[in-house]
Amino acid sequence: MTAATRHAWCAFGFLLLALTGALPNEATAAAFRHAKTFVLPAAETVHDDLYAAGTVVDIQGTVDGDLVVAGQTVTIGGVVTGDVIAAGRDVTISGSVGGTVRAAGNALTMDGSVGHDVVAGCATLVIGPRATVGRDVLAGAGDASFSGRVARDVRAGGREATFSGYVGGNAYVRAKELRLAEGAVLEHDLFYTSRNTLEKSPGAIVRGRVEQHAPQGAARRRHTGGPILGWLRGLIGFVILGSLFHLLFTSAGGRTLEALGRAPWTSLGVGVLLAFGFPCAAAFLFIVGLIFGGWWIALGALVLFFFALAVGYVIAATYAGRWLLARSGRGDAAFGWPLVAGLAALGLVTAIPFLGKLVGFLAALFGLGALAMAWNRARSADHRTPPTA
Repeated sequence: MTAATRHAWCAFGFLLLALTGALPNEATAAAFRHAKTFVLPAAETVHDDLYAAGTVVDIQGTVDGDLVVAGQTVTIGGVVTGDVIAAGRDVTISGSVGGTVRAAGNALTMDGSVGHDVVAGCATLVIGPRATVGRDVLAGAGDASFSGRVARDVRAGGREATFSGYVGGNAYVRAKELRLAEGAVLEHDLFYTSRNTLEKSPGAIVRGRVEQHAPQGAARRRHTGGPILGWLRGLIGFVILGSLFHLLFTSAGGRTLEALGRAPWTSLGVGVLLAFGFPCAAAFLFIVGLIFGGWWIALGALVLFFFALAVGYVIAATYAGRWLLARSGRGDAAFGWPLVAGLAALGLVTAIPFLGKLVGFLAALFGLGALAMAWNRARSADHRTPPTA
């Protein structure tokens, strides 16, 4: 992952720190600890759930409950009897966890024991040779290495996956490169999705079947007629979305196009702020929801955000279509023609490698900012309107 990802996880930790700092410990049903460098000594035991945050968090003691932790560098070398939820740039678990580990960050290294499952989303996942997992592993990682012992199934997706340990169940892998190194033992089947053939060392053992599947994207392109049909399907989908938006929200569509024409660069600035600020706010809401409940609200907010981005793309395309038709002397055409013309023009531009994706994203930001400005303008007008007798 990039530096932006590491900074995002750092921000999560400090947001959690700010939240816990505003809560009195006496009124909570769990232990809240925060510091720039927080260390739970090996001789200390917390007989409750522990929520910890800091730049560096080091858990060497015992947590008789669940552990929720966020920071840049997170180390869990002690004993946690319950579950672990960890977010950080570098997360290392070398102790004992009685429940399930759910972790996200740049790098996750496990060399301890986990009683139940491991659910991980990271750039680099290392399950070391001394690690044991009592049930399943579900991982989405750029590079994943499995050298320890997994009692049941492994489901992994990423760029590279390497097995050199023991897997008691089936292995389901989707990766560009898959390797079975010396010492790898898979007790049951191996199903992998990749364009490349499995690299298997002579000392690796698979006691069940080995099946390779072609990536669905390649098969879909072969069976759906290639990029032209894909472009046509995208055009039809956006035309339907634009038609529904303009028919259901006629005044809102007009106000949004007016806002985009009146202040295009301001619209772009607002769109950029929303594109970077809204996901961070949703991530913060998700972390708060994990602690206090309601984490699913963040997922719903993200769905609405991506829907607003799609509507923003439609708005920018309609504005571009109006401009094109006005240049050709058809400026008085009904709203459907600018919509179709703009979407077709933007669709052709977005087909250009590299540059096209950037143009499409900028178009969505232009429309998103204009949509926010129009909504704010309408809201201000409603507040200024005096109530009728």
